[in-house]
Amino acid sequence: MFMAFYDTRRFKYIHDTLAEADMFTYSGGEKLPKTATFYGKELNVYIDTSDGVNESLEINEYCGRIIKIVEETKGKPFLFFKSAFSPEWSKNIVRIAEENNGKVVPFFKWPFNHSGFFNYLLPNRADIIKKKNDSKKEIDIGYFGGLDTSKYDYPKPNLGNQLVSWSDYKKFGIGLAGTTGHYKNKSRKYLYDKFKDSEFSVFQGTMNYQDYINKSLQCKTTFNPPGVGEYTSRMLDQCFVGGTIVLRKTSYDQGHSWKEYLPEIDFEKEDWQSDYQKIIDNYEEWGEKALYYYEKFWTPESIVRYLVEKIEEEK
Repeated sequence: MFMAFYDTRRFKYIHDTLAEADMFTYSGGEKLPKTATFYGKELNVYIDTSDGVNESLEINEYCGRIIKIVEETKGKPFLFFKSAFSPEWSKNIVRIAEENNGKVVPFFKWPFNHSGFFNYLLPNRADIIKKKNDSKKEIDIGYFGGLDTSKYDYPKPNLGNQLVSWSDYKKFGIGLAGTTGHYKNKSRKYLYDKFKDSEFSVFQGTMNYQDYINKSLQCKTTFNPPGVGEYTSRMLDQCFVGGTIVLRKTSYDQGHSWKEYLPEIDFEKEDWQSDYQKIIDNYEEWGEKALYYYEKFWTPESIVRYLVEKIEEEK
């Protein structure tokens, strides 16, 4: 049995399913930011729901959270379930865990603190799927996101510890106080400009959640614009109703890989438009794959089952 501590708002998607499992007893709020902590007699378990890092920056992820966990566990075995996992950009986190009797396990994203999903999409799923199937698809690509590049600036390393950012001093008490500036992240505008200069019909804009969902039903594909990390809740939104969601090619993935079910585009290829056109031509098939991926791997029950199975493997 594990004593569980987490923010029930952030973990709302799986909270009820966790409560139904015999393995966990909810015992209070989060101990670390964006993290669920499960204390067991012989093993600690953590779920990190932070964003990872946007691959355009080409930097390794910061390690403040895993450093604090190593301090807490003091040699006790632990599992670190990581919602945004990359074998390339998460490698320092993996190294620190393995050097301290821990193990990193790829996990899953869901709509954290997103009232629109729970208040609109979830209760109206059947009607929205029907509307999607009946809607005339007049738009090739739906780009639902803003182009403000400053919104996704990323903190630079801490002067006292290069493994953490300067902002991690406040969150985790590691390194030195004081700012070192930000990396500029212009990936959203860069990718939108690619679409704008193409021959595809593109809708771009920001709107309230309900309008975004309904507008996406008119699109053959919806693009997942990277932000702080590589992927957003738009992925689950679209998989939930069988929409075709497209990512830029990324090393990030989930506990059960999406690579066969959600298409990715390498925008640095000269013929990327040809690759995207193939997705548009087969958007209905890709939508069926997305829906299958959700039903098979991304429901609350599937996520908690995966969590329990991985924990039991360590016993």
